Amino acid sequence: MIACLFCSQLASAAPEPSSPCSAEQTLSKTFPSGATWKMCAEIRPEEGLVLSQVYYAAPKKTARRVLGEASLSQIETLFDTETSPNYLVTQQGLGKNIQALTAADCPNGNIKQLQMKALCRNTQEYGYQYKYETQRQGRFFELITHYNLAPHIYSIRWRFYENGVLEPAVGLSGQLGTSSNNRLENFTLHAGWRLDFDLGTTGSDDQILEVTSTPNEDRLQKTVNIAIIGRENARLEDPELKRLWVVRDGTTPYEGISVPAYDIVPNNYHFSRINPLNEPWLKQDIYFSQYNACERYAADNRLSACPIKNTHTVRYISDKAIIDGADSVVWYKQTYHHIVRSDDALKLGTIWNSFQLVPRDWHSQNQF
Repeated sequence: MIACLFCSQLASAAPEPSSPCSAEQTLSKTFPSGATWKMCAEIRPEEGLVLSQVYYAAPKKTARRVLGEASLSQIETLFDTETSPNYLVTQQGLGKNIQALTAADCPNGNIKQLQMKALCRNTQEYGYQYKYETQRQGRFFELITHYNLAPHIYSIRWRFYENGVLEPAVGLSGQLGTSSNNRLENFTLHAGWRLDFDLGTTGSDDQILEVTSTPNEDRLQKTVNIAIIGRENARLEDPELKRLWVVRDGTTPYEGISVPAYDIVPNNYHFSRINPLNEPWLKQDIYFSQYNACERYAADNRLSACPIKNTHTVRYISDKAIIDGADSVVWYKQTYHHIVRSDDALKLGTIWNSFQLVPRDWHSQNQF
């Protein structure tokens, strides 16, 4: 157990909800195993699908909160020939361009009314949850919404696995732009996720750990180091290292073991250094800030009645405020660069970028 190094009575925190969300906004899924997910969902004009008060319960276990709120807080697109970024969330608004769905858009699922019939829900099998002396096939509950920002369609997808894993993803399809000489153009997409972890009964006692596995010179062995991130900070992913971050509940021991936590497991970070315009918010891959209601978007954050300077994630962490034992927000950036093929015309096959949030010490042993 790693002790708390910094504590602050001045830390700001997201207000705890005074009551559950309305029936119209409530989503829940109970698997045949008895595992259950429950959450609130809404469509906002800018971010589109926003989830809050996300709870998970393993079979025959008490439900515990994982996320206070989660959203895709910015999408930036840039063609290789452009010199100014396009901020889709704040300049066009995903929710303002949400697509109404038909049964054909949601095969083997059902459509829920959120602002309009726009949220597809379905359950799928994903193969082996484990296989040893016995085997078990796992399932996930999927939520997906689509946004028509012609000529592109953007999709937000969340998968909730029955073993407690979450997988957020952003998808891109539609038609590619063409240059002045009528050639398809390469482009880059940056996605900024905002994750307000509120593990357990309160969101104001988060603790963030960085786990780094460094290979020795002979590359035959690795040394694992675990360090507390005590103040607002940012980190780069490094292909030479195995690096992940752990967000854990600061005060709630469970089943006589370490306090429950979630790992942030990166994916597809070989594009993460792409930053042709030298934008500050793209220089790091993940940011950890103290909760601030004025910090809503990963970039192009321009809210009325809020400080003008707080425009992106680098500014959010400039004070180096204490986050150990506070309500912390994780900002995770994903980058994808697409080099066009003739196969992309006239319809671009959907490109997905995802990552996973994986439970750690959530139980004393595997519940399946």
